[in-house]
Amino acid sequence: MKLQKKIVTNKNLRKFNSLQIAIKAKYYIECKTNSDLEIAFHFIRKNKIKFFILGEGTNVVFTKPYEGLIIKNLFKKEKKIFKNKVKVSSGYNWDKFVTFCIKNSLYGLENLSGIPGTVGAGPIQNIGAYGEEISDYIEHVEVFNFKTGNIEMLNNINCNFEYRDSFFKENKHLFITNIFFKLKDKFVANNSYQDLQAYRFKKASEQREMVLKIRNQKLENHLAKPNVGSFFKNPLIKKKDLKILLSQEANLKFYKHNTLIKVSAAWLIERCNLKGFQLNKARVSKKHSLVLINEDKTPYSILKLKNKIKAKVLNKFNIRLEEEPTIIQ
Repeated sequence: MKLQKKIVTNKNLRKFNSLQIAIKAKYYIECKTNSDLEIAFHFIRKNKIKFFILGEGTNVVFTKPYEGLIIKNLFKKEKKIFKNKVKVSSGYNWDKFVTFCIKNSLYGLENLSGIPGTVGAGPIQNIGAYGEEISDYIEHVEVFNFKTGNIEMLNNINCNFEYRDSFFKENKHLFITNIFFKLKDKFVANNSYQDLQAYRFKKASEQREMVLKIRNQKLENHLAKPNVGSFFKNPLIKKKDLKILLSQEANLKFYKHNTLIKVSAAWLIERCNLKGFQLNKARVSKKHSLVLINEDKTPYSILKLKNKIKAKVLNKFNIRLEEEPTIIQ
């Protein structure tokens, strides 16, 4: 097989995923431009191989060597302001983008400070924290379609945003190239989240600093302790199921979520006495029970641990936890 210069073989991905799992990709390409994407597109079509689009790797779990093409997103050429709207390339670091917006008097994203990963990963996961979600500020998403080779534009409604979910999760052939945000030109603090209610923020920078402080207190830094942040979503249950749970667990931690009830996955894990629990070379963080720390170069330990947690919670509460990161088979 004749390879383009940009495509390399047997690439070790340990430095490209925050769990630091040392698996190899059969093929690997770094994409900075549309021309790079076209090279990848033709290579995939010609050789009929699978592919996966990788940002900073802070929300993925590799389970085995990848027998296809890893497409590394390095799109960073766009960052333009039009009044209260911003066009930004998907390969920018998310937290740096939040800082950029605040410095340019554009508001709304302060509570999403400190979330690791690229801007392009945000819509896929519909990232959220402290009472905000990225989907509230997205107008359009520009994508490269790896099925057709075309550039397409999706509006907010097309993206089918839900809690930690979107159209992109089921359509992994779409490479997000640029995102168009509509932000606020006046700062109005959102301190609806419990940990922020005691504060009256006058500046967006003050709110950002407090969010970062809270995150640092509660969560593990993936650069020091390999992890993907929250490993499980907070499960959504029906109101009738809530009554059954409350009859068993009067102290159940839950929140209203539209017509459903959002149950705290961290609380469920802690009630199973799993906070700080270690299995082989992976463990549940003592700081936050949704964070699983990996110290294994293989995926063996982290997969065993997450399966153990799911089985315990299912057995005790009849609730099936769902993984938040993308599990790559």
